[in-house]
Amino acid sequence: MNDVATLAHEAVREAASQPRAKREASPTVRKLFVLLHGAYGSTFLSKYATGEKNADGNDKGVLAAMLVWDAGLSKFAPDVIESAAKRLMTEDPKFPPNLPQMEKVCVAITPRKTYAEEAGLPRLPAPAPAAPIKVDFSQQHDGKDWARAIMARDAAGDKIRPYTLLSARQALGMEGKMPWQ
Repeated sequence: MNDVATLAHEAVREAASQPRAKREASPTVRKLFVLLHGAYGSTFLSKYATGEKNADGNDKGVLAAMLVWDAGLSKFAPDVIESAAKRLMTEDPKFPPNLPQMEKVCVAITPRKTYAEEAGLPRLPAPAPAAPIKVDFSQQHDGKDWARAIMARDAAGDKIRPYTLLSARQALGMEGKMPWQ
């Protein structure tokens, strides 16, 4: 009688006897594992090691973990993965990161595209700088002589507070658009 356990056992044995294409992790993930092993020592690899070796002498658990990390990190550029690993190593030098932590940092540091870049719109040229407004600093008795005096002191090299200078520039029409202009 073929029960479920016997059928499952036969299916596993048949699948194991068929040759499979050997899949390896990408060079980026292999480099990442070397980097993390170098930084955290055996603490990192022991998270994934099973003790079961393949024909090449490599731990099957570590190889399986590399494939899982490769699938999870395949959407990120190699330089983003390397930057994320370095950031995680500086944030927590005692404990090695896991895949969700690595993915979270990779998402955070991936360069974003603007709407125009995503839509393929052309980049607009930078605006031409406006010509500076020339202001006469002589007194004109029009209520703005205080601002001219501050600007003259600034031109002479005196240290003027930024807000005072901004107020004088606005009063003389050198910055912003004031309703009295």
